[in-house]
Amino acid sequence: MKLHGLPAVASCFFAGGEKARCSGTRQSMRYFDPVEDTRCSSIPPRASARGFLRRRVIHPMRGKEGIWPWRDTIRLNGAAVIFLLLALAAVHPTLASNHETLRQALQSQLEALEREAIALDREITQAQDEARTLKRQIKLFDDEIRRRELEIRRLGIAIRQAEIDVQAKAADIEALTARILKNRAILASSIRQLYAYDQENMLVVLAKNETLSEFFSALDNIRDLQRQVEQLVAELRETRSQVQKEKDELEDFRAEQLSLRALAEVERRAVQEKKLEKDRILKLTKGKEAEFQKLLAQKKRDIAALKTQLFYLERTGISAADALKFAELAANRTGIRTAFLLALLEVETGRQFEGGVVSAGTYLGTGNWKTDMYDCYVRLGRRSAAEAQKNAFFEITSKLNLDPDRMPVSRRPSYGCGGAMGPAQFIPTTWLRFEAKTAELTGHNPPNPWNIEDAFTASAIFLAEAGADSKTRAGELGAARTYISGRSSCPASGSARYACLAYANRVLSLAEDIDRII
Repeated sequence: MKLHGLPAVASCFFAGGEKARCSGTRQSMRYFDPVEDTRCSSIPPRASARGFLRRRVIHPMRGKEGIWPWRDTIRLNGAAVIFLLLALAAVHPTLASNHETLRQALQSQLEALEREAIALDREITQAQDEARTLKRQIKLFDDEIRRRELEIRRLGIAIRQAEIDVQAKAADIEALTARILKNRAILASSIRQLYAYDQENMLVVLAKNETLSEFFSALDNIRDLQRQVEQLVAELRETRSQVQKEKDELEDFRAEQLSLRALAEVERRAVQEKKLEKDRILKLTKGKEAEFQKLLAQKKRDIAALKTQLFYLERTGISAADALKFAELAANRTGIRTAFLLALLEVETGRQFEGGVVSAGTYLGTGNWKTDMYDCYVRLGRRSAAEAQKNAFFEITSKLNLDPDRMPVSRRPSYGCGGAMGPAQFIPTTWLRFEAKTAELTGHNPPNPWNIEDAFTASAIFLAEAGADSKTRAGELGAARTYISGRSSCPASGSARYACLAYANRVLSLAEDIDRII
């Protein structure tokens, strides 16, 4: 019985997990995947195909029992899989509830720590405005050590919260995958029935039904089945798109978790350095105010002390002397504080270093654009991003007459993608945003992201445009937040919020330390 107006997918059936086979005529069959494509490729007919259907599909129009419900046509092995998946899905709401309860408890702790941090920041700001005495300086050291330790605690809780987010997102993906498998099995069964209907001669069908009422009832059932097939195909496509979106978010959560861990390591190092600085001041002054005032009067640039503050820049191959030289150039050109620019570049380098993106001895990176950037984005299902970064990278290297295959970029970290260039770790598309202004200020046309002067200047332009040219605490906080998150205010919730807060606070704290030295 040929059914006019039957959608393309309605004349297809699944054979287990194989591609769908489409029946166009009795003489040929074609392969077809209703979710992935709407095209079929012709293949030689198989003599046993119709017999396969006859053996495995109970024809809905045979016998006096009437029409056999299409939902009951799933084969036994498919039904067993679906039963297991549904059983797992039933557990998911309970797991989600437990995750949310724990997440809320952690959120309460984070909010309490945030209030404590705000109060401590207020104390530190007040102390900084007071006259510089030894007592005030020691108190500042103690407050800043407490502040950094509090940040480490907060990052630890945020890491646990990120782990919960990762687990919840993985459970969502599992539930969606179960839904896809269930609907695919139902769709396979429905299409097998439609194929069986399609093979019947109209007169034979009419003869098998005792009354016209039964015959037209059967036709109505076919139309319902066709509509169901169309709905299932649409839902499969939508669910598959949703799965990809959930996977992208899962990757983001894992990247945020990695960033939190890296920032926690940066903070731990800051605490150690602050304790050493406090001991050094006490040793030099012997606890006497007069000696401390002499020390202030003799203030000069201390490159040795600056080296300890620029640990990560030094570790990756940029000397403290060069960092100071080029940071001053860039800061003067853009109207921002040298100490703030140095602090941000140090914290950013530390975050990348602890995250495994850059290595000791090479701020240029050890990755390759193809494997660490392009292929990574493609694997994550972000082909448009892959193409955009590749095209930008090729544009940059072409202008500089450089071989893109020989130019180093940051390695792909545990989660997320690499591809950042040079000492300021610009991704290709972002570099192009600041290329013209960098050329104007440095006189290098085109500017080179692997060159320290050009890279520092581009970073300074970014920060100045983000508000650091105000040289106020609020302006610099907003600029640091923009550098890590793309906006001047940190996200309202989630692990990204606490990574953003920790990053910006660490930059400003380090800027104050560097300012005392230079």
